[in-house]
Amino acid sequence: MKFTMLTLRPAPGRVDDLIAYYRAAGILEASGALSSQVLVPDDDPGTVVVTALWADPAAYAAWQNSPERLEFSRGMTPFFGSADSAHTREFQAEHGYVPAT
Repeated sequence: MKFTMLTLRPAPGRVDDLIAYYRAAGILEASGALSSQVLVPDDDPGTVVVTALWADPAAYAAWQNSPERLEFSRGMTPFFGSADSAHTREFQAEHGYVPAT
């Protein structure tokens, strides 16, 4: 499995707008990830962290290259003040637990 962590630093005062966009657009649901969350760190309320667990690297690559993701990214542009407001880290899951649904 692959785990990703996207760190977003929206323009001041835009965190709630960004989270509302994620909800309204259904980005997490559309991604195809096994599990995903939008998080706001207690110690950094101006940052949004999006985590996702993918079945494999191919599933993540499919999302990265999808036209739908490109449209979501374009829709988020107004929430950011600079091009370096997003950073992704990728992890190979070595051990974990995902309960059956």
